[in-house]
Amino acid sequence: MIKIKKIIPAALLLTSISSVALADNWNVGASVSYANIDGTASDTQVTGAGVRVAQTRGGKSGDADFPFGSIFVEYAKTMNKDLDLIIGLDYVPFKAEIDSQSRTDSSLEGNADGVSVTGLRKAKLELENYATLYLQPTFKVGGGTSVYGKVGYIHGDVKITGSNTATSSTINAKDTLNGYTVGLGVQHNINKNLFVRLEGNYTDHDTVKATDSKQTTFTADSEMYAGKISIGYSF
Repeated sequence: MIKIKKIIPAALLLTSISSVALADNWNVGASVSYANIDGTASDTQVTGAGVRVAQTRGGKSGDADFPFGSIFVEYAKTMNKDLDLIIGLDYVPFKAEIDSQSRTDSSLEGNADGVSVTGLRKAKLELENYATLYLQPTFKVGGGTSVYGKVGYIHGDVKITGSNTATSSTINAKDTLNGYTVGLGVQHNINKNLFVRLEGNYTDHDTVKATDSKQTTFTADSEMYAGKISIGYSF
């Protein structure tokens, strides 16, 4: 009986320790990313006869590099001693300028004499309200280090502003940006609360469209590669 009385508290203590070790938790933190966005774009222009035609410069491709910051919140569900299943939301709280360009352009409408007009075309592309909802299985490899994969859905806005002196047009348009993202990363726990992560990810965006004041229509499709470093707090 004495042995049983001693064993019961010991078993309860071990159970308690095990429960704490496998407890679910919340994570919050901040990230800095450096991205390369690559895409193709095409546009149309209205002629003097009022007909919309594709531009000969349409179908252009190009890329741009830009940094941006984000914040995240996560819920980590402990599946067993080696695996956590994390669901998280990452949000970019500030505008991120993707690219800004200027180039010469000509108008298909022409002036009063029907002569083509040449001018300067300027455009700026910005990312707003960019959020990612993701699922992140995390595998513990020992020594406070884990590796993880990520799959998620992104939603945001693309804002296009600019002007064209050749056509006397301006643009101030916004379109919704959706897509999916996948990534791989490594996490190291500094202590029981603080951790750092290093991640690489790929994002495929859907097509965005915008129209300027002269009914020129722009269409673009893009994909993005990014490196990301994060610091977080677990509780």
